[in-house]
Amino acid sequence: MNIVILSRGPENHSTSSLVEAAENAGHTAQVRDPFGFYLQIGGTGNRITYDGVPAEDFDVVIPRLSGATARYGGEVLSHFEWLGISVVNSAHAIADARHKFRSLRILAQHGLPVPPSLTVGSATFLEDATPEIGDYPFIIKPFYGTHGIGVMLLDTPTSLNSAVETMCDLHRDYVIQSFIAEAAGVDIRVLVVGGKVIAAMKRCAVPGEFRANIHQGANGEAITLTNEYSRIATDAAAALKLGIAGVDILETKNGPVTLEVNPSPGFEELESVTKIDIAKTMIEYAVQLAENHKRDTT
Repeated sequence: MNIVILSRGPENHSTSSLVEAAENAGHTAQVRDPFGFYLQIGGTGNRITYDGVPAEDFDVVIPRLSGATARYGGEVLSHFEWLGISVVNSAHAIADARHKFRSLRILAQHGLPVPPSLTVGSATFLEDATPEIGDYPFIIKPFYGTHGIGVMLLDTPTSLNSAVETMCDLHRDYVIQSFIAEAAGVDIRVLVVGGKVIAAMKRCAVPGEFRANIHQGANGEAITLTNEYSRIATDAAAALKLGIAGVDILETKNGPVTLEVNPSPGFEELESVTKIDIAKTMIEYAVQLAENHKRDTT
């Protein structure tokens, strides 16, 4: 199999691990910067090139898109799909998952538990709206974001109103959620590949921090999921139509809720604490996906 990994970070642990796993399995894996692709429609033909060379001989694409590469990388991915090349996660699915409010709507539409959430276009009726989703303090987080960046904890009406007014003036979109005290600084990250739970860990924030992100200093420990949590994770990935997904779940007094779903989950810490060869599993899934696609189209 000829595999392409869309990533700007060839030295990134997840990317380099995927390359190594692919080569160990006898496949060819190439890391390609999304911004190096040229996409053509019409004229002399519909094609995709990389650094001026045709790039249509790949069997499957594994996207590892960051916030900086998501928009153009999504167009590259869509072009590959249009040309009949298998992709592990579709451009449409990635776009839905990366949008924090839209993804919550999709999860709720599929009957999955999500935290009460609010987004607004102005702060005019904020005081009337927030009691509908909970009480202070509130968290606000950007529609798009990773690693806990841009997330704010606000504990008074004045601070929340000021923050929301500022975001609206800057035309920045944010999700507002009530702070879940009993889940503060702790969440569960579940990796789902091909509709199956592959690994899971509990992430605990450092003292004084409310974000349970590894990039914010949180520590992870391997856990065994209950059937309920496994079902929520696999159903969340399925609802967002993701073949590979990192599903974040909060443990609340009313039961588990799905916080968000990452379409390009890093897995260095998860591999470290679980000792599972995650990259190998991802490559096996990508290869099977490509083989099924070829069989269905011949």
